Amino acid sequence: MLKTLSALIISDTIVDPIVRFLKEETASLSVDAITAPYNQVNQILMDHSHPVWSNTPDVAVIWTIPERISPSFDSLLQFEPADRKQIMNDVDQFAAMVIEASKRSKFTFVVSWSLPPHYRWVQTLAWKHNIGITNVVMQMNLRLAEHFVNYPHIVMLDSQYWYTALQKQSYDAKMYALGKIQYSRDFFVVAAKEIKAILPGVIGQAKKLIVCDLDNTLWGGVIGDDGMEGIKLGGIDPIGESFVAFQKGLKALKNRGILLAICSKNEEPIAFEMIETHPEMVLKKEDFVAWRINWKDKAENIIGIANELNLGLQSIVFLDDNPTERERIRQALPEVYTPELPKDFVQYPVFIQTLDCFETIDITYEDLERTTMYHQETARKFNLSTASSIVEWLQSLELQVTVLQLNRNNLARAVQLLNKTNQFNLATRRVSQEEFWLWSQNPNNHVYLFHVQDRFGEQGITGLVSAIVYEMTEIDEIDEIDTKAVCVKEAEMIDFVMSCRVMGKGVEDAMLQFVYRHLSDAGVQRVKAIYRETKKNKPFFDFIQNKYKNQRSGKMENTTDFILDMNLAGFPSHITCIDNTNKEQIDELFS
Repeated sequence: MLKTLSALIISDTIVDPIVRFLKEETASLSVDAITAPYNQVNQILMDHSHPVWSNTPDVAVIWTIPERISPSFDSLLQFEPADRKQIMNDVDQFAAMVIEASKRSKFTFVVSWSLPPHYRWVQTLAWKHNIGITNVVMQMNLRLAEHFVNYPHIVMLDSQYWYTALQKQSYDAKMYALGKIQYSRDFFVVAAKEIKAILPGVIGQAKKLIVCDLDNTLWGGVIGDDGMEGIKLGGIDPIGESFVAFQKGLKALKNRGILLAICSKNEEPIAFEMIETHPEMVLKKEDFVAWRINWKDKAENIIGIANELNLGLQSIVFLDDNPTERERIRQALPEVYTPELPKDFVQYPVFIQTLDCFETIDITYEDLERTTMYHQETARKFNLSTASSIVEWLQSLELQVTVLQLNRNNLARAVQLLNKTNQFNLATRRVSQEEFWLWSQNPNNHVYLFHVQDRFGEQGITGLVSAIVYEMTEIDEIDEIDTKAVCVKEAEMIDFVMSCRVMGKGVEDAMLQFVYRHLSDAGVQRVKAIYRETKKNKPFFDFIQNKYKNQRSGKMENTTDFILDMNLAGFPSHITCIDNTNKEQIDELFS
């Protein structure tokens, strides 16, 4: 499903040409971009009633040049007396305006300051501390970044990388002479591409899994034909070294939370002998969470991997050196991202380093431990296969659910759950960290986070429920004549999300029971919820429809209104629940 985001570009130079490049659709994203009036950055940032803010944009892109933000920096460029302290004061004032204006959009992108390649300052002085232009620009960017450290919805974009990635002229003298446009057409293309690469990450649509071929993809040669001694991997060989560097790039992605899997037409024992025993292999068996090493159709195998890991096809990147296999996947599974691999193996390391579909605004504990958690889940499934019954298996897991309060330390994970969870999701609400934090600070709004672990290890924060509690007045009939007004406390469940990793273990029942009991203790007499149907969240509906006594078509299309059944079944007996919102163990409460 194509997601359309609105973008407002605020700049002190003419950047209108980027709009049409931003509007070019990708497979899953469309950007409706407009530019604010030229060279009114300060006025627009300070004026919350300015017309450009009338339709709250999803993203505000603030693109400035340092000499217009700081007159003192402009003096430095002209070799005139310049006050470094005043330059930093100018940066501080600009940052304050950005922070205030960031409340008017879901996300704010601030383009970092950099020196265009066509501008050559005195190179021997460029890095001289507090004097050189390169040194001062670096300090200005660092000062700006320090201001934004506690505002995760404000993202600084690395414009210096745009210049580096362009590898063409970033400045067109004729365009500047005719229209005072500071950047070339090619530069706008790169800038638009980079902004669009970042957007899926901030709205929870970044890729999660790389499915990788083996022969001529992870190593050079065909293991079944060439044998281990004939494989090009490492050694004093440019191709072998390139495959090692490529594997290191994949390993780095795995270390930051991207899952790896294998899909290869090969003999499994031979392939794993290569993976486990070749001295130059960077990636080992434990680095992969799933594999299909056989002679079946790769589209069928990829579907099997996706089902095993409970991931959608849109979350997958498929890497294969064979153009025929790539085309097969593009036709059979268009949701899977299948990029072209370089024909020259020595280009593989550059390819993996520049793959731009794994953007994120935060890396959480759950990201860093994701591969380990999936291996633990494999152990759980094996344990299930040896148990005599589901009940025995659930009891053997020794599940513990700990309820946590939302705080700044776990905010990133909470919002990650909201933005990335599709299947087990009540409302599929997508928010920024700052939006959710501000919402949670309302005394009537309640947020519960659920940390799960069992005897196989931690699964991290895997669930979130939020609710609004409010009082309403109802008329109670005393008899046929007299009535009285009664104050009733009611709650509306806004979010109920849970990672697919813990589905089917009773955690969802524990979450619902805890929230219901917690609200009941606070005097809430009725709990309602509005389920918003999407193409992917039927698993949540299947769970929740049996927990409510009333359900009816909602006021909006594709919604269902529920009122909670007050006679819910008891708390799952195989789960120990600890309430860290008030440091009490609550097993007794649900007995």
